[in-house]
Amino acid sequence: SSGINAEWPLRPGTNSGVSICKWDNIVSSPGSIESDTSFYSVDWIGDNIISGGDNGKLIEVDGNTGTVINNYDGHSGSVNVVRKRDQNTFVSAGFDGICRIWDRRSKEVEQQFTPSSWQKAKRSKLGSHITCLDVWDDWVVCGGGPNLSLWYLKEESGIALLDMGDAVPSVVRFMPDTIVAAGNSPYLMHWGLSGKLKYKVTSKLESVKDISVNTVAREQPVLLAAGTPSDINVFLDLGYLSHTVPFLV
Repeated sequence: SSGINAEWPLRPGTNSGVSICKWDNIVSSPGSIESDTSFYSVDWIGDNIISGGDNGKLIEVDGNTGTVINNYDGHSGSVNVVRKRDQNTFVSAGFDGICRIWDRRSKEVEQQFTPSSWQKAKRSKLGSHITCLDVWDDWVVCGGGPNLSLWYLKEESGIALLDMGDAVPSVVRFMPDTIVAAGNSPYLMHWGLSGKLKYKVTSKLESVKDISVNTVAREQPVLLAAGTPSDINVFLDLGYLSHTVPFLV
């Protein structure tokens, strides 16, 4: 928000702690968006930052200078999530229920699909909006109003339904041989890439907002889950709840 006093550069993978951009550097850049825009999602592509928010637009910012270098306009409602696919493309989705694959070179949508158009995933009473997605090569997993589903981009078709019942997912992640998702329930759901449910793990949270996995620094993978209430849940081997960490203010 306006008034933040921290400086560029921002670079992924640095050990200098948390950096926050000086907002005025962005909103004063040529072709930038309105200063009262709220951003809901952000991701790195190389040294650049892609973000989307409540006005339906996406911006690409140079992570070294804070300068807006590209604008992407196509969504008819808020952009809830944006994820890097590769160095040239990224995926976004939001309130309008359409997943768009953008090409940074042309600044155009190269492909799009609507998850609620697949009858297996459609949940009319919950709407068509998308709250979360993740991408791995030619595969996209996404959900929100529609049930969570796995899509293959080369065929633009739904491949597998990842049934969460009546729960609305807030986060989904591709992991080695596994898709993990959670939402407005205490459960973390683990599926194989074929769409078969592997296991359903109960957390000590009423709802899960975000998950993160460390598979590099330890021999045993560790999954963190955060949500409501504020204690962070720590899972060993992705599925065993080891302990909780209180979040102290």
